[in-house]
Amino acid sequence: MFKEILTILRREDLLTQAMKDVEEMLTRSELMFKAAVDKIIECKTPEIDIYEEDKEIDRSEWDVRRKVMEHLILSDRKGDVTAALVITDSVRDIERIGDYSKSIFELQKIFSPKVIVNDTHAKLFREITDQTFEIFKLTRDAYKEGNIQKAEIVLSLRLQTSKKCDEVLEYLASEQNLTAEYAVVYTLLSGYLKRVIAHLKNIASIVINPFRRMEIRAEEGVANVSEKKNQ
Repeated sequence: MFKEILTILRREDLLTQAMKDVEEMLTRSELMFKAAVDKIIECKTPEIDIYEEDKEIDRSEWDVRRKVMEHLILSDRKGDVTAALVITDSVRDIERIGDYSKSIFELQKIFSPKVIVNDTHAKLFREITDQTFEIFKLTRDAYKEGNIQKAEIVLSLRLQTSKKCDEVLEYLASEQNLTAEYAVVYTLLSGYLKRVIAHLKNIASIVINPFRRMEIRAEEGVANVSEKKNQ
């Protein structure tokens, strides 16, 4: 199904532009994520402006939505609606990846030491981030090519990596000499990494079954409305 959607996108100017924008956003979000984890785990000064990159992703999201809306106004083909929904669903997840990458970067504000993650614990988090970069690549390739096999690998790796995040927290919880500041940083870092991975999984899920992702979004929307009414 996703390959058929790609065929639609490739023959329509505005949707084609929007699809390319999504691919660029995904690449930009990966660079942003790398800069953030390099700062927190490796103590490297970012080569990019994290905050400006985040703003650029936000601007791109709205630009993609505008192109999709303009195309739908001009188009009368029903198949275009499905393709448009796939695109807008994807940019939402990419925007969230940018937000969590910024949150990772801002962990440095919690306390002052230059070494935010010490050498012993950095090795644990490197295993997670290395696998996350692999997930980024597979997700981008799956989305660009409509490759279901690569998307399925993403779903499998997501489970492994999320489990690793939990195992790291369990291990750190057993350390008696861990200070409160480090405990807070490690807990938040593990949580943010899991959320980045989850949003990459969402994008890969679109490649496998676009309609299922739309059903989940609809269910989430209904749940949010019900929750607000009950407040």
